[in-house]
Amino acid sequence: ALQCSTLEFLDPDATDDFDKAQRSDRWLSFHLDWAFWTPFVKRYHAESESLSGAAMTFEGVGSKGDTREQQTVPADDQLLPPRVHLSPGNHKYVVIRATKVSNADEELWFVRSASPEECGGPYHANVAQDLLNRLKSLGYSTTVMGGGRIDFLDNEEVSHAHVFGFSYGFGKGDHEKVANIIEENSDIIATSDMSDGLY
Repeated sequence: ALQCSTLEFLDPDATDDFDKAQRSDRWLSFHLDWAFWTPFVKRYHAESESLSGAAMTFEGVGSKGDTREQQTVPADDQLLPPRVHLSPGNHKYVVIRATKVSNADEELWFVRSASPEECGGPYHANVAQDLLNRLKSLGYSTTVMGGGRIDFLDNEEVSHAHVFGFSYGFGKGDHEKVANIIEENSDIIATSDMSDGLY
């Protein structure tokens, strides 16, 4: 991965007539001290130094039929996203099971709900995409275990989430399990309805 940290260029003089444009001697300089990927790059360098000469673990990435391989990096729990992230209102949700590639016995569960504006599209796959990418970059194998809808009321006194519905792409989530995950990882009171026909 390339991390650009400094960018410099001459600031051109503004003019209405392109033929009369002159070079300026003013330099514009921009420096990037930190970005969201900085911890990943630092971790990669630290891990690659400690793994030199050791066996590497590889995992297929991307969509179906993608045969590229990518080195998996052991995850640091401090870099993990929150287990529960709910957007206020009635939105689609996904429940994701993640296991460390190096230790498949340890399971982590994540619940995400998001509006189409937040996740970049109207489908359950859009809700899942960013979280799946982030977990894979941290060395986790992921599976979307289902989805549906969460009607989340974020209130100062009592916040409540109601889990229901289904996902055409991932199937119906285990709404009772999702409600338990929400309550175990937040101060939100969660209820669920497994009735068929609710979308």
